[in-house]
Amino acid sequence: MLPPPAPVTPPALDVNAEVGHLDRAITTALDAAKAGGLPNGYIVAVLHAHALKQTQLLLG
Repeated sequence: MLPPPAPVTPPALDVNAEVGHLDRAITTALDAAKAGGLPNGYIVAVLHAHALKQTQLLLG
């Protein structure tokens, strides 16, 4: 009988760098939405909807 395969480990992740990339992407998108005239309330609603969806996915 063969031994079980070794677990696959994901490549190392620089969390700080990834959070920085995410923050810059969100800031860029928000600036573009505001420059396009999108109301702040709509922007907040869209962000909240995405956060809720991610929470639902996380909780299963």
